[in-house]
Amino acid sequence: MNLPSENLALAADVYNRYPGEVVTFFLRFTVPEELDMTLQFAMPEVMEVESYELPDGIPLSLPRVAQVDQDLVVLIPLKEHFTAGQTYDIVARVRINTFYFNQYLITEARLVGDDGSVHAAESIQVAIHGKGKYLRYLPELYEGDDFTSRFLMLFEGFWKPVAQQIDQMDHYFDPDMTPPEFLPWLASWIGMPIEPSLPSERMRAMLKQAIMLFQCRGTAHALKTYLEIYTDGKVEIEEQRADNFVIGERGKLGENIALGTNNQPDFLRVRLQATQKEIERSGYSSAMYQRKMKEIIGAMIPAHTRFEVNGVFDAQDA
Repeated sequence: MNLPSENLALAADVYNRYPGEVVTFFLRFTVPEELDMTLQFAMPEVMEVESYELPDGIPLSLPRVAQVDQDLVVLIPLKEHFTAGQTYDIVARVRINTFYFNQYLITEARLVGDDGSVHAAESIQVAIHGKGKYLRYLPELYEGDDFTSRFLMLFEGFWKPVAQQIDQMDHYFDPDMTPPEFLPWLASWIGMPIEPSLPSERMRAMLKQAIMLFQCRGTAHALKTYLEIYTDGKVEIEEQRADNFVIGERGKLGENIALGTNNQPDFLRVRLQATQKEIERSGYSSAMYQRKMKEIIGAMIPAHTRFEVNGVFDAQDA
């Protein structure tokens, strides 16, 4: 029986390193029903495990290291200290002890049965740079100077996070890519008020619709789109319009004719259907949530337009 891929995952904190630096690996796995298994973490012998972070209750003496061909394999038996069906996280910090030339080092995590069958496997590769990239800014005579290369690596390691942020600056202006904490800041650039309490996926959806919402501001289409994103529910809007009474051929009172000093020819009826889960997320009562919707609608429609809101809050998800 092969385990689903989500039952074993392997990731690293960085995927580019220089010789002598440390890489932190993160392993997450779900223990299969067959407890006669071993978690194996294989790496080239030029890598050295410096420390582990094991789940609570797992002794640090449990992992052992074996050499297989040109690989080092960390072996963690699952039979005694792990529970079938439970998910565990393990962190391993590994130092790169290799030569100063460009190469790729491949690590692999496996769930292996006692009979040698592999039930799940995940691998990643880390690029090792043998020379500091800043050497290209120096005269050619320094190209073969090992001390200068390693000296510049210190500065490059310090500035690398800043350089990566600069290289990825365009992602901060992309609603799909920007970090969640930047979403309200990005919305402020275009004058779109967004409540920080909204889930990040709704903030992203609003920002992606920003051009349409501004171009169609005051229309039923823009209002419906905004409310559906805000509530993650269903919205129906009914527009009622009336013609002014004018003496002439069309001067007949009827259904579409408005007459009187309190004439309000434009009227919206908004029917909102949201889930009880959405009410709980907002922290409002049903009445407070409906008042909140009235505030939003009142700010988005023309001042002369009247409206009413009918909220339906289902006990189950829509």
